[in-house]
Amino acid sequence: MSIRTLTIAAVLITGSSHAGTVLQTVDKDLTGGRADTTMTTYAQNGQLRVETSNRDGMMIFKDDALYAVNNKEKSYVTMDRASMKKMAETVNPMLKQMQERMAQMPPEQRAQMERMLGKSLPGAQKSVAREVRKTSRTGKAAGYSCNYVEMLADGVVEDELCVVAPSSLKGGDELMAAAQKMSAMLQDFMKDVDAPWLKDAVDKQTANYAKIGGIPVLSRHFADGKAVNETTLKSIRTESIPAASFAVPAGYTRREMMPGH
Repeated sequence: MSIRTLTIAAVLITGSSHAGTVLQTVDKDLTGGRADTTMTTYAQNGQLRVETSNRDGMMIFKDDALYAVNNKEKSYVTMDRASMKKMAETVNPMLKQMQERMAQMPPEQRAQMERMLGKSLPGAQKSVAREVRKTSRTGKAAGYSCNYVEMLADGVVEDELCVVAPSSLKGGDELMAAAQKMSAMLQDFMKDVDAPWLKDAVDKQTANYAKIGGIPVLSRHFADGKAVNETTLKSIRTESIPAASFAVPAGYTRREMMPGH
């Protein structure tokens, strides 16, 4: 489950000191590679829990940290300021060493390695210029009339969101605030981390919702100019959610983001 999925869910819901919100979205693989997945998000008092219909895992956001929980292995990984800094400090020397070795290779061998690893090797590509672009296109999703906003990387559309005005949903202003809080938390974590590749990954997965001007009820992700994934709002309801829903299950083992380090 990606940070992008969690962020899209966050922008649609917010916590309340009296009642929580339960949101359901449907994630569709437009390439036909897998069946549709229903994601359920629980929110209350500024905390979030997102899980898929197969319940293999979930993500929890609370106390300025993200927890990725693996129910099959009964384990979890914590992503907070300290763990992200530690990951960068571990990976950066490895990347430097690999790049130094590649620099010593014959030109043909180096070019072959770059072709093989260029898209997957952190640090191998230049920093990406990201942009939020509003369009004149309109649509309808989940019963709401919406306007399309595009998310671009180096001038190429990677995602498009169909958004509604915050006032169209109950507590819309709070919804926007919740999404901005999560994005701000991640960006704040990254400001002291010397790892451009990691910062770009975070930028890619967290949208600047202050620039979107609304709340997305539909999102599409593109690859090579084609839509490959679509997430649509299915339902929203309010109910009181037990506090334990936002805690890592008892007995689960904490794993490091970088095993062996």
